[in-house]
Amino acid sequence: MHCPTLKELPPPAHDKKGWPWTKESAQLPDIMPDGRPWPRISIVTPSYNQGQFIEETIRSVLLQGYPNLEYIIIDGGSTDNTIEIIKKYEPRLSHWVSERDNGQSHAINKGWEKSTGKILAWINADDRYCPEAIKNIAQAFCKQENIVLVCGGGQTFDVSGKKLISKKKPNIPNPYLLLERCGDVPMQPSVFLHRRVLDEVGFLNTRLHYVMDWEFWIRLGLNYEPDQFIKINKVLSNNREWKGTKTNEGWLNVCQEHRYVFNELFRKFPCDLEIQSIKSRAYSASYRKQASLAAQNSQTLKAIKNLFHAWALAPSAYKPLNELGSYLQSFLVRNGLQD
Repeated sequence: MHCPTLKELPPPAHDKKGWPWTKESAQLPDIMPDGRPWPRISIVTPSYNQGQFIEETIRSVLLQGYPNLEYIIIDGGSTDNTIEIIKKYEPRLSHWVSERDNGQSHAINKGWEKSTGKILAWINADDRYCPEAIKNIAQAFCKQENIVLVCGGGQTFDVSGKKLISKKKPNIPNPYLLLERCGDVPMQPSVFLHRRVLDEVGFLNTRLHYVMDWEFWIRLGLNYEPDQFIKINKVLSNNREWKGTKTNEGWLNVCQEHRYVFNELFRKFPCDLEIQSIKSRAYSASYRKQASLAAQNSQTLKAIKNLFHAWALAPSAYKPLNELGSYLQSFLVRNGLQD
């Protein structure tokens, strides 16, 4: 499918301005400058009751001006206005379905199984692409034959549109840093994959509902050489931070899933000295992250407990005093005991 023009899409509400409401990416010719056809790129959006955001997501995909796009929406049976919005754009979608599924990972896998593109990605229903993001990705993949992953920078905004984070330079997935820090991930909507990854590494782990991307990047990092990853120092996507995100509502589950992945991975590679050497620091990082999330959710005692658990697992890795002081100060301020 060639991406539609702005005039070919339903008009936006009168109060919606700018990208992707009243602005669009330039339409690309059917053939690249070197005479080759543009590679097909398949985008999947998993969705469930994100009616307040999903139209912006859809438009940011469709208005890329790209000549060979496949766009698939897998909805989990939304009960808000999501289906009404999807049907507005149905003529421009390659496939969509609304039915009960087993969570986000399952939905993305279903979409990838339906897809036919050489390049794959997913973008959640509360995020959006930046103009010309897909063109930049296609050009990067076409530079080298052995590339399996291309990632770019990203930005995070709150619901009001205030910019919270801007990362123009992305992180290439390093499995050891991903394990040791329980983080250091590239911004997920700015990551695109070669289809061969599904055959060689597999699909997303449907056992995971919160850290499926983190675990997937670890698998890729362990299976491919660093020179098979390319980074683009451009902002390709914007993701949205708000209290209704799955991660914010299920912060404890995030850390529990980290440790599930650790259990599986360290058991799978008992003789890999490099992986085993970071085992204690990895588990420590998980409890340290849990302490931070507990503090953010006003559970100071649990934060302190997890902080000391993290320190006991890897006492030489870091000193917890600064974080402890910060948690206690926040507790005192929150309870009116300190200005």
